[in-house]
Amino acid sequence: MPSETFEKLDSKKKARILQSALDCFSQHGYTKTSMDMIAEKAEIAKGALYRYFEGKKDLYLMLVDNLVNEIDQYVQKFLEEHRNHDAFSTLRDHLVSIYTLEGRFAVHNNVLCNVLYQEHLDFKGEVLAKFGRLSTYYTRLVLQRGIARGEIREDIDLDAAAFMIDSVMDRFHDGVLMEFMDHGFGLFRQPQEIINRKASQMVKAFRQAFGKPEAAVSSVHNVA
Repeated sequence: MPSETFEKLDSKKKARILQSALDCFSQHGYTKTSMDMIAEKAEIAKGALYRYFEGKKDLYLMLVDNLVNEIDQYVQKFLEEHRNHDAFSTLRDHLVSIYTLEGRFAVHNNVLCNVLYQEHLDFKGEVLAKFGRLSTYYTRLVLQRGIARGEIREDIDLDAAAFMIDSVMDRFHDGVLMEFMDHGFGLFRQPQEIINRKASQMVKAFRQAFGKPEAAVSSVHNVA
């Protein structure tokens, strides 16, 4: 965690230090980024940086927490805007928003992908767990809303269903952004209309797996 000395800094200086560190980790990865590099980019002395943070890991984990909080705020707003949408429409809208997400969270994606695919860190699990808990929590919330509205079967295992949906959605988004993750499904850098059609196929499968028969689904969509 940052020191009290860092917390007492002028807000602009704190923001400059954190943005410099984020840029370095995003561009170069964790292993190739040094405290010297961050200090130089932030235009401060290396010794000062060590007065603010115990070391590179301490600074990196603070940035990860900040990234998770930003995503958390985005998802909360997204779900509030979809409060009166059925669960499957909400999942579809999330799937098709990949290009919007990429534009807004490009740096977040770089930091996460460096850890996922390029680096072997002894605290890799700690980083991935921070992102993973966030995703599963909100998928469960969408499913719970769907159950309350009669769109989703009450007998599903929420943990298993959330895990399955998250896995598919993560792979779908990865396939859009990384060619080697597409595996011939036709997602990589496709126009939005193709992404929309493929997303509808995924959501149809979700509906078949977890949804109630169409005739039994309530038309009332104002349950929290």
